[in-house]
Amino acid sequence: MDRDCARFPDCRSGLLLAFQITEWNEARRDRALERDYLERIAAELDHSIGEIEDSIYLARGREKLGRFLMDCVDDQDLVRAEPGRFIAAVIQAGYTFSPTIRAHTFDEIKSVGDLAIFRDKALLFDISEFYTDVQSATQWHYLRELAQTEYTKRRAGILTYAQTTEAMKFGDVPKVTADEAAGTYARMLERPAFIEWPPTMTNRGDDIRIYEGWLAMATDLRARILAALGEPPRRP
Repeated sequence: MDRDCARFPDCRSGLLLAFQITEWNEARRDRALERDYLERIAAELDHSIGEIEDSIYLARGREKLGRFLMDCVDDQDLVRAEPGRFIAAVIQAGYTFSPTIRAHTFDEIKSVGDLAIFRDKALLFDISEFYTDVQSATQWHYLRELAQTEYTKRRAGILTYAQTTEAMKFGDVPKVTADEAAGTYARMLERPAFIEWPPTMTNRGDDIRIYEGWLAMATDLRARILAALGEPPRRP
């Protein structure tokens, strides 16, 4: 075949054209695939940003509840002044919430070996760094979950079933009377093992710092991806 093409210049031209068409088709396929990947990553970042924002909001709220609970230990008047908030603090001050960061698309890209199709290597590197940073927090999440589990064990029996049901209605202040809250306060004072635990749960500074870092990274990545796609930036 090669010897035949050496005798016929048109044959060589045809082969070159065929190679060029093949390369053009592959390049077009890569560009389409790259765009699809970026669109999917941007969509996952939208979800992750919402989750991170929720985590920051909840961490700040629970930090306030924890401080209020610690203040109540030394001042029963606070319990009678805000009985619903006190009941909410007993159960919610110990909760943690870890945002769900979706990395399905990036994991797929790595598994099928498509990293090379991305033209913006700096963007690709920063996407990888974001997911690596999130993954590195696995042990931190585990320790926080252990602390929450211990908190839950120590508060067992302080709230009545009805109070627990009320306190589980997030966004609503539990409906309890000052006398009911005072009874709960008395049971709490009988649990020194519980009283010593809120300080462990209250400082959410690390949570907020980590989440704010993730939020900044995710927001920047989404903006850069949208720019690469030629789409207008989305409102924060």
